[in-house]
Order: sequence, then C-alpha cells, then structure tokens
Amino acid sequence: MGRPSSLVRIVSYIVPCLLSFYVGALWGAHACLEQDIDLVADGSRHLGGGPGFPILLTPTINPPGEKNKDHKMRGDSPLGEHLGEESAGVDDKKQRRIPASMQRIADGIARTSKEEFVKLYDFGIPYDRPQADMADVLLLYQTERALPDKMKDEAVWNRGDEIPFLSAADATKNCQQMNVILTKLPDSNPQCTAVMANYQSYHIQRWMKLPESSGGLDSSLPLRLVSRGDAGNGRKSYKPPREEDIRATFDMLRTYLSNLDDVLTELKPIAEEVAKDNTIIVMTCNFGQSELLMNFACSASARGFDLSNVLVFATDTETKEIAEGLGLAVFYDEKNSKKIPSDAARRYGDQRFVAMMFAKVVCVQLISLLGYDLLFQDVDVVWYKDPLPFFHDKTSPISHFDVYFQDDGAHSLRYAPFSANSGFYYARNNDRTRYLFTSLLYAQDIIRRTESHQQALIALLNEHSSLFGLKVKVLNRDENDFPGGWHYHHSGMSSMMRDMVNGEANPFIFHMSWTNNKMNKIKFFQQMGDWHVNENCIAKSVEEISSERPSAVMEEKLLASLLRTECCLVEPSIKCHYRDKPSIIPCRDNPPIDKTRPSWWKG
Repeated sequence: MGRPSSLVRIVSYIVPCLLSFYVGALWGAHACLEQDIDLVADGSRHLGGGPGFPILLTPTINPPGEKNKDHKMRGDSPLGEHLGEESAGVDDKKQRRIPASMQRIADGIARTSKEEFVKLYDFGIPYDRPQADMADVLLLYQTERALPDKMKDEAVWNRGDEIPFLSAADATKNCQQMNVILTKLPDSNPQCTAVMANYQSYHIQRWMKLPESSGGLDSSLPLRLVSRGDAGNGRKSYKPPREEDIRATFDMLRTYLSNLDDVLTELKPIAEEVAKDNTIIVMTCNFGQSELLMNFACSASARGFDLSNVLVFATDTETKEIAEGLGLAVFYDEKNSKKIPSDAARRYGDQRFVAMMFAKVVCVQLISLLGYDLLFQDVDVVWYKDPLPFFHDKTSPISHFDVYFQDDGAHSLRYAPFSANSGFYYARNNDRTRYLFTSLLYAQDIIRRTESHQQALIALLNEHSSLFGLKVKVLNRDENDFPGGWHYHHSGMSSMMRDMVNGEANPFIFHMSWTNNKMNKIKFFQQMGDWHVNENCIAKSVEEISSERPSAVMEEKLLASLLRTECCLVEPSIKCHYRDKPSIIPCRDNPPIDKTRPSWWKG
C-alpha cells in the first residue's frame, strides 16, 4: 500500500507544475503581443514543428506605432495561425507583401526598369519615354515557381523596405507566361485599376461615373460599364454603326464579292509583273488628289528612285491616265469604283474622305489575297531613301513582326494602344495579315460610323493581336526614320524638323499627315523643298495637260514620258507661305497659319 501512496503524491506535484508551466507560456505569449513584442518561429513552417524540427521563439520589439503590424498578414489571424502560415526562420518586422487572400493574384512582387524592359521585350507599341513617375515596370508573380531567383525573399516578404528592383532579365527569368497591362492616366480625373482573380480575360473593362445619355464625369453617379473609347468629358470615340451604315456596307460588299474572282483574274498578271522580292508598293488615288500622286512620282524620279514595283489603284479614268502618264503601273476596277467620288476631300473625315477609305481597304485586301507582301502609302508621301530595305532586312531585331506602322503621333484615347498611322505601313503576307485585311473589309460600317479608316484599323490591330497573336510594330515617333505631320505641326518636335532642314537627320520618308486639305499639303511641301510639280499641271487631267488625249493605241514610251516631261520638276519649287511652320528657307515675313504663333525661324 506504500507505493501507490507515493505515486499519488508524485503525480499530485507534477501535474500542477505542468499546468502552471503551460498557462505561464500562454500568458507570456499574450503578454508579448500586448507589449508589441513579435514572436518568430524558427526551424519549422508550423507551430507544432515536426520530427527533428524544434521551434525557437525569438522575441523582438516592434517600433512604436506599429502595434501588431505583422499579425495582420493572414486576415488578422491569431498568433498560432500566423506562425503556422508563415515561413520559419524569418527575421523581425517581416510580413508577406501580398496577403493570402490575394495570392492567386500575386505571390510576390518586384519592379524593373521600363526602358530595359521594352528593350528586352519589344511589344511593338509606341514607346513613351520614361519620366520620374513612370520609370519602372511593376511585376506580379502569380505562383511561387515564377518568383525570380535573385531577391526572391525580398519579392515575397516586406521588412519595411521598397519593392525589390531587378534587371528585366532577372525579373522575368522564371516567367513561362507573362500578361502585360498598359495603363496611363488619360486625363486629370481620379482613376483606379482593379485586378481580380477570376476566369481570365484578355480585355480590360472600363467603368466610369458617366451619365447614361450625355455629359461628362459626375462624382455623384455610380461607376458603370462604358466603352473603352469614352472620355471623361463624355465624348464617345466608338459608337455602334447605324442601320444606314450597315446597309451601305452590305451594298458595297455585295458588289465587291460578286466581282471578286473577275477582279483577281484581271489583277493577277499586273501584280506578277510589278512585284519585286514578292513585294508590291500599293497606292490608291482619285483625281482630286492626283497632284499629290504626281509629286510623289516626280520627287522620287528627281532623286533617282526606281518605282517599277509601285502599283496605283485608280478610282477613276482621269487618275488612271495620270498614273500611266507618270510611268506607273496602274489598276482600275470600274465596278468597285463607281460610288467613289473623283473630287478631293475638303477636310479630314468628310464624306468624300470616308468614301475613299473603301478604296484604301480594297487595294491592300486584293494584293494580300494574291499572296504578296505590301507597302501601302498615301499619296502625300515623299521619299528621301528607299524604305523597302528597312523592312526587308532579315538581320534587324524587329524583322519578326507581321505589320509595321508609322507612328501617327496622336497617342489619344481613340487610337490606343497602337496609334498606328494608316497612311504608311508594311505587311508581311501570312495567315494573320490576310485575315486582318479581310476583317477590315468587313468593318466598313465602323469606318462609316467613326469617319475614320485609321480608327477601325487600330481597333482590329488590338483585337487581332490579342486573339491571333498578330505581331504589330509601331515605328517610334521619337526616332527620325519615319517622320510625318505630327512632327511638322507639333511644336515639341521642332528639333527633329530642324535636324531635317539642316541635313543632320536622314529619314526614309516624310508623310504630310495631320493636314486638313490638299492645298495646305502643297504649301507645306513647297516650304520644305519637297514640291516637284509644275503649277500648270495642278488640278488638270491628262487631256487638259496635253494637246492630244492619249488613246489606247498610243505608244507606251510616249505615254510614260508625257507627264514627266510636262509636269515634273527636277529642282523643287520652294515657296514661303506661313512663318510658323517649318521651312527650308526663312519665312519670317509671312503671316502665321495659326494666329499669334511666332516664326519657326528664330532671330
């Protein structure tokens, strides 16, 4: 009977001691939290540890004003849950940069240089040079395996320091997939960007506090889904085509498709004769713009360029005869050109302008269907160097793109994200580009509604890039290879225009875009020393220029030399018109075209 009594006494002593120790440990942990003391688990991911994994609790005091800061990581989890979720062996003041509730969005975060990032990955978009508040790219790593090898711990854990900065190569080394989001404040209005883990979408929804009918942003209204082309002032860049637009498109397509086979049969031998290196330079023109076509041909001839692979799609007989008189290959499709006016557009976007857009669509679609690479250009272009070698250079770092566009310069909402100029572009023939031009043919109703071939084309570039992987390259406006009207009219680009005038820049072409009408284009070309057409040939047909109208039996050599002899100037016609526009000679004494603007020539 002695032994049991002794055993009971021993147990009666041990059990209270163990209970006291356990209660004391819990109270101590509670006291640590109350006194801003952090408990860090060392040696295991879980509080209970595991075989051979002891837990070392290391108290560290948080700075004043940061009470329980690190215990908010897992949705204000209690201490035991916090230690069970976080890595063992972490130091003090450390919490996950991304809470557990958002780890499907990002498990870690890092940043890299925007300039270095776009050099490593050429997205083809117009490049806005970095400024102080947009110099870095933010990367979200959605899985642990995607995290960078370098600074991996810093990408996941926050010790009160900045988001880690890595080279673009190191930051993306383990990314087997990468989604790129382009964002910028479109105006001064407050904007938020929400990223939600969900069934994936490769489009961005745009929500704004806009009224349903009309008017600008109203902070009293709830956010609602809007078009990506809606602006803060209420302007809508994209509107659904009206019934009249749809029916007009049906009529145009009915004519086009019913004659397609005959047109291709007639066009094919002409294209075969013109093509060089499987490439055709495509232009289209009506009589109202024929002086600009003359100037392209005459200025190119004066500079010694071979235009034997240029094919002009004339929309009337007058233009057909002018193109032939300039020695250019020409195709005239009478059936599809019946409803296209022969007069020049009075302004950008008017009905004549829009009607000519159909011709711009058809000519590239036909050449694409025949299997050729193509360089399309408007008639208000002059060459300083043959541009084709630029696009044919297989050693170029941008040789893998499908289509290349001159940068329009206007990085406005309706042209996002490419701001591609539809008056000068090169396309390699493949399944992606053929379907792009076919889709553009079907989009006549959008062209009519927006009054812009360019706007519809950019919308398709955006969609086809996302849907089919179309590789689009916009030739940067900040480089001097392919300048245009934006550079000419934009005061911030005066240095580039001065370099051109002084011979310090050597561009391939100049495109007189951004100019309201033909007469101003002519004046600006004259100021720049790029006008090579005799005044007696402006707004005149071949019949009016020549004393004898060419006939079908006229000798080809005589016809080909007619306009070059009568209309082309070897030396340019240089004239001053406006003091506030770039010019190759000083024009200080002339009036400005834009009121109150000073002379472009200083001093």
